[in-house]
Amino acid sequence: MIGKPYRSYIAIGDSLSEGLGDFTFDKSRHHSGWTDRLAGIMAKEAHDSGYEFQYANLAIRGSKLQKIIDVQLPQALRLQPDLVTVMAGSNDIMTRPSSLPSLRENLRDGIQQLLAAGCDVVVANTINPIHLKLFKPMRPKAELFSTLIETVADEFEIPVLDVFGIRDFENLGYWAEDMVHFSGQGHIRVANDAAEILGLNYRFATPELTQVSRGLIETSRWIARDVIPFFDRKLKGVTSGDGLEPKHSELTPFRADVEQPHWQLVSA
Repeated sequence: MIGKPYRSYIAIGDSLSEGLGDFTFDKSRHHSGWTDRLAGIMAKEAHDSGYEFQYANLAIRGSKLQKIIDVQLPQALRLQPDLVTVMAGSNDIMTRPSSLPSLRENLRDGIQQLLAAGCDVVVANTINPIHLKLFKPMRPKAELFSTLIETVADEFEIPVLDVFGIRDFENLGYWAEDMVHFSGQGHIRVANDAAEILGLNYRFATPELTQVSRGLIETSRWIARDVIPFFDRKLKGVTSGDGLEPKHSELTPFRADVEQPHWQLVSA
């Protein structure tokens, strides 16, 4: 890995890297999500060492691996950051098995390009959909795609952010109301795990986990608010990110928003 502190970082990926579900995402996309939080930790370290830190987040909700590699990765290469995180695959879990070899090759080629450009790379595997009984039949497909990602990472000897393996994510408190994005507590957990992988000196203070109940009324509301619109988009061949621009499309100076609730940094 590049000598720390990092001076620039770019996140590419889908809605999980964009930050959906974090405490204040509905009010502002900025300073939301595990990637923005990881950038905040890096910014603190850089500031301690007298460096300016720059950050870009190119992630767009609804993006599949192919689009992330074809669209977001070239943008990241143009900006030449010290570090790139790649979180892709959770929107590809239901992909036909026959498509997996080509997707693996696309991921491999993308990572190879980043490494050849001198970037450090961390890849995240997929979510493990075990927090709702309705999702559990998808677990084998998620495990298969996570294994695909891990074998590519092993080939290049780069670290894997093991989201799939976080057993605590069985607890609904780590998930947003839509049950497919991390809650604020979930984003903090992933950011702290990423900071540990990178050997960074700070973590986010962990807030008390929200207790979530899922009775008939809550489930009915969830189906009407989140499930039906999702399948409607699938039928129309559109995604929730169509026409949306990245929230940080260029490397710009970035600091942790320590005045915002749930942005308290503590020493590791």
